[in-house]
Amino acid sequence: MINQMKERIFILMGMLISVASHSQTLPPKQLSLAQAMQTAIERRYDIRANKLDADIAANKISKAKNEWLPTLKADGEVRYNAQLQTMILDGFGGNGGKEKIEVGTTNFTTLSMDLSQNIYKPGLNADINIAKAENKAEQQKTAEKENTIRMQVAEAYLNVILKQKQLQLAKDNTRRYREYLDVSSERKRLGTILETDLLKAQTDLENASLTEKESTQNYDLAMKALKYQMNIQDDMPLVLTDSLQTLIIANHLTDSHVDMLERPELKQLKFLEEANDLKIRKENSKWAPTLSLTGNYTTLYQAADFKYIASMWTPYNYIGIKASLPITELWTRSANKKEYRLKASQLQMQYQQKQQDLNYEVTKNKTELWNTTGNIQSAENSLTLSRTLRQNQFNNYKLGTVTYSAVLDAEATINTAEQNYVKAVYNYLLAYYNFKKLNGFEASK
Repeated sequence: MINQMKERIFILMGMLISVASHSQTLPPKQLSLAQAMQTAIERRYDIRANKLDADIAANKISKAKNEWLPTLKADGEVRYNAQLQTMILDGFGGNGGKEKIEVGTTNFTTLSMDLSQNIYKPGLNADINIAKAENKAEQQKTAEKENTIRMQVAEAYLNVILKQKQLQLAKDNTRRYREYLDVSSERKRLGTILETDLLKAQTDLENASLTEKESTQNYDLAMKALKYQMNIQDDMPLVLTDSLQTLIIANHLTDSHVDMLERPELKQLKFLEEANDLKIRKENSKWAPTLSLTGNYTTLYQAADFKYIASMWTPYNYIGIKASLPITELWTRSANKKEYRLKASQLQMQYQQKQQDLNYEVTKNKTELWNTTGNIQSAENSLTLSRTLRQNQFNNYKLGTVTYSAVLDAEATINTAEQNYVKAVYNYLLAYYNFKKLNGFEASK
């Protein structure tokens, strides 16, 4: 009886563990290439950090605008004069002597409020416009980084489906070598081939199995690299919904035009040039004084006690216009302008070099697209011929009209043709997405 109860308990525990483990198994996530790109943009920390740079730059605009807000300051002071200040006045008294007079009160309390409002501040509008230009530059920097990340994800995604296709080819290769071994075993039984031919077929099957195993490992590594690019966990199962074939059907290039002026790299440098020019103008405006409206309201309580009787408070107030000119900053003005002029020259050279880099990139990419398009057609023709050759040689080997070496020659031909075709498609798609990067992945915006 006890043994039966133990057995039932163990069975129940096994069922619970099985259910728990099943519930913890994550369903595979269906993922297209476009979804993989968007996932990376949303999850990667470097993209988030770059967006914060843009937010920080935007906050500088608000800080610059706040300079127009009035400055309001409230002060209060309670002072206990333990010993009053003494003044000595000449000419007091009957004999023209000196008289000592204590000045002040024991309790000296002040409550005041100061107001300052800028009327004209040289360089303040420039600061606002500088912050706006730098904010736009940061936005373009973020766009450039996002384009780079999208391309990295595209490369990783294409590499996974390339390795997936190569794994499938390796499995097909193993299957064919198993067929060769079966035919060789039958012919050896009939005595139509030598023992060495059978051993050769067995060795080729072992080598094909090893290649399949290595292809599986390469596929797993490629999948890990894709997950890393998207910043998702390694244990999350993925099912890639795009393949080399579906992507090449969907992604035919119809327009090879690239709008260079819209490249974020160039726009970023343009905005930095704009900000630098504004800094030079700001230096030129330092000769003008800052004008501000000032006002003050103060009330005093001066007495020997701390009763703060209402009738003892004595207020006063004033308004005025204040002009200030920072003399020391004028001495550094020429050095600052020199620095900004050097920066302007530097930015101009960087812009010109970036233009050359991008022009070369466009030319190179168009050439790669042209070449890979032609390579696909050639690889397709070669693949069709090699499949026909391989099947003919295999049929002839079954009939005993050709040697095993002839079959291996045909097998080597089809292996090369399959790999060439897969690589041709992969290279075309890689060139295609590089071209998409040149136009900022406009389809994903």
